[in-house]
Amino acid sequence: MNSDDPAPVTADISHTEGGRTSVPTVLAVCLAAVHFGFLLVHFEPAISTPDANGYFAQGRLIATEQQTWFATESVLQYVPPHWLQPDGERYFSKYPPGLPVIVAVVFRLFGPEAALLVNPVMASLSLLGLYLICRMWIGGTWGLLAALLMAVNPVANEQALWAFAHTAVAFFLIWGVYFLARWVRTHSLLCIFGAGLCLGAIPTIRYAEALFGLAFGVFVLLNVRGDRRTWRSLIAGAAGVAIPVGALCVRNHLAFGAFWKTGYSLTNEDSGFGWGYFADHAVPYLQKLLSEGSGLVFGLGVVGIAVLCARRDTWKRSILLVGLIVPTTALYMSYYWAPDGASMRFLVPTLFVYPIAAVWLLQMLTVNQRRPALVGSVVLLLVTIAWGLPTSVQALQRQEHNNAALAHVTRALTEHVEPGSIVIADHAIQQHLDYVGQWRLADRSVLSSRAGHRARPPQESGAPNPRPRRPGNMPPDRYADLSDRERFDEFSHDIRRWAGDHEKVYWLGDGEQLASLEKQLQAGDVLRTVAKIELPESEATAPDAHSQFRSPRRPGRRPGADPATRRSSQPRGGRRPGGGPGHGLGPVQNREPLLLVEWTRET
Repeated sequence: MNSDDPAPVTADISHTEGGRTSVPTVLAVCLAAVHFGFLLVHFEPAISTPDANGYFAQGRLIATEQQTWFATESVLQYVPPHWLQPDGERYFSKYPPGLPVIVAVVFRLFGPEAALLVNPVMASLSLLGLYLICRMWIGGTWGLLAALLMAVNPVANEQALWAFAHTAVAFFLIWGVYFLARWVRTHSLLCIFGAGLCLGAIPTIRYAEALFGLAFGVFVLLNVRGDRRTWRSLIAGAAGVAIPVGALCVRNHLAFGAFWKTGYSLTNEDSGFGWGYFADHAVPYLQKLLSEGSGLVFGLGVVGIAVLCARRDTWKRSILLVGLIVPTTALYMSYYWAPDGASMRFLVPTLFVYPIAAVWLLQMLTVNQRRPALVGSVVLLLVTIAWGLPTSVQALQRQEHNNAALAHVTRALTEHVEPGSIVIADHAIQQHLDYVGQWRLADRSVLSSRAGHRARPPQESGAPNPRPRRPGNMPPDRYADLSDRERFDEFSHDIRRWAGDHEKVYWLGDGEQLASLEKQLQAGDVLRTVAKIELPESEATAPDAHSQFRSPRRPGRRPGADPATRRSSQPRGGRRPGGGPGHGLGPVQNREPLLLVEWTRET
């Protein structure tokens, strides 16, 4: 038997029998539905990280403005951290627009709250895709086991409620593999076109994950037969890839001046990869994959892939699995982001591969050691549930609290603040309100004594594309060189000029922040309390070792590395990308009520 042959009928008991859907298939659909319900229990309609803003606020712009950029109206307008200005006028998210396009469709049809369900839906559908792959290769019952093992994975579940792009990449990867496997069996043009479409969508969501294309390409070449039917399939697959990738290239040309340029070219993100980082991070990454990423499934999956490579009837499929795991894992091991509680999110798409190899190994063991293999399968499932389910619940509860507070704030603003009014608040709140898009948002950070951080960093010799300052129309010394009193007076003047005669201005903050504000008011300024917003109390305890709610650590010094060289190899801008949910969310995590006040000036 070669890798093109279907699995034995006795192994695949999930095929329809007498026109009826088999029990494992029904159970797999039920599992996906239950998983989605589990995520909904902890779902709150909000985003709580700047990274999420880079995707979902971009989706809102596509839905409402039919564009992926915005221009500021005032020097005080809030500009999220991951929006950059390549031309001195327009701000583009450094993240590609693939996921935002999907978000935009749902946003346009059902509104911003429904659009936040895009990731949970894709997370649950990925489980169904995983089952279908295993049903085709191994058998329906084993496919159900693989889906169960993945359904309790804490990293994947946590990512399902983060408004990031890793869940979307996993969705398109799994369904791309499914269509590819179907093509090997049927040589259907529609299947290979679907595989190409899914593969092409991946770099439009996350550029680096284009590496998955290597595995797809090698697997296709291994199954090429050289007849006319195969060549038609190759053309159909290439057409599927070309549609999303071509659209991305056109957009990047319009945004950044060349089809090969991306938003990351403005931050020198590619300088954050190196063999020195790989040497430092490879072992910790493997340890985290075993302890936090996939647990026992990781070790069993690695052994399973090795066994599959040694078998004549499965080696082609095993090459596909290796190609899906190794290049991407090695890439992120080579990234300057040191392994920590947030690093496993980069590998979420690869985590879906380990259960396939793990259950395949168990299925092969049943041929000669049926009872031990079945007992081992039950033990693996029970241990994985005991490890993954409580950890998933704990992580989702933390994210639920953060998002619940932001959703509560949004409802209060919707009730008390007219659309188009100016709202001044902390950046942790603004990044979510920017996604909602109902109000004009002012950046209160210019009142800080560190306002000078907005200045453009000096360009190093031979270092292209320094990180642009933001907002781009603010002179570097406009606020930085002023005293606190002068800075507030200038802020007040700019706010009034932006608001004009018709729009209102509101402050949102805790009691301490507003008490400090009152001390700086000018004669004629009046603060009127509009609402007192009681925030939901957190049921979560302190973060554990797995939690991604910790502030990210700086990577350690590489042995023998010169400090100046180490610093210069990190992306310019002085900050690591992202951070976990809760990063900078002090105003909504301290349980203190927030006060919404209207700031008026008597004439």
